[in-house]
Amino acid sequence: MVLLAPRFLLDWDIAGGKPPADRAQAVNAVRATLLQGLAGLAVLMGAFFAWRQLQVNRQGQITDRFTAAVGQLGQPTSEVRIGGIFALERIAWDSKPDRLAIVEVLTAFVRLHAPLLPSTDGRPRPADLQAKRDAAKNAEGDQPLRVRAAHVQVAATVLGRLPSFGENRPDGLLSRVDLRRGDLGHSDLAGADLHYSDLSGAFLGEADLTRADLTGVWFARAVLINARLYQADLRSAVFWQARLEGADLRATDLTAADFTSARLDAVKLDLADLRGADFTDTDLAGVSLQGSVADDTTIWPVGFDPLPAGVRIGLAAAPPLRPQNWIQ
Repeated sequence: MVLLAPRFLLDWDIAGGKPPADRAQAVNAVRATLLQGLAGLAVLMGAFFAWRQLQVNRQGQITDRFTAAVGQLGQPTSEVRIGGIFALERIAWDSKPDRLAIVEVLTAFVRLHAPLLPSTDGRPRPADLQAKRDAAKNAEGDQPLRVRAAHVQVAATVLGRLPSFGENRPDGLLSRVDLRRGDLGHSDLAGADLHYSDLSGAFLGEADLTRADLTGVWFARAVLINARLYQADLRSAVFWQARLEGADLRATDLTAADFTSARLDAVKLDLADLRGADFTDTDLAGVSLQGSVADDTTIWPVGFDPLPAGVRIGLAAAPPLRPQNWIQ
């Protein structure tokens, strides 16, 4: 090709043409250019195949790391399990396509090692104020999650800080798990499914629970200061003696939620559904309630008038109550 191509490229008109010496020199120049181009192409092809092999090797290394980390989760000692959890977190940072699998593995790990006890599922909710206070004290348990199940605490922490970088990160299913006195502060749990879990005494300050499914969750004595719960589903949730100062609960579904003795300073409850909610022994003076919906079953603090606060009572146009047909 290098020998013959220059002759076709330099097919001059002999009649008006150039001296033979010039033609030979031009042919040699074209040949040199072609050789340089072919050498450059060979370099590019070599670089491509080297990059491709590097990617294959990298994927193989990630697969090996993933397999080893998952294997650590099944070990009996808590220290080895924690090492496996942190290894999975590192893989999630290094390999964006593997984040879905890592989220699913870690949520399954939490469900396996922190299941909600049968005795607490569907526990009674007393109506008496002192009985609620006593129940709230007993609900949070004696030991923090990091003491009684350190590996579960680490897994929950990692799930709350996995990188999303703007993509639609899949939501982990953490329903009916025991996370009492867990530390989930500043966690990104937007859209998470935690229905009927127990978060009594847990710390969720600054946590993002936007649009999360928190139906029936126990937040007795939990700390949700400045937490974001915008449009969350909080039907039948229990907030006995919880701290929610500065929390954003706008447009939440709070039907049958119980806020007995909760601290609600500067809480936003605008456009929330408060039908059947219980605000016994709470102070709603600093709470924003504009556009929220209530009915005759809503229990207000003694002496509180909801109408001047912007609450709509018995609004016929309010949406129907959604059935909780999967409670049991």
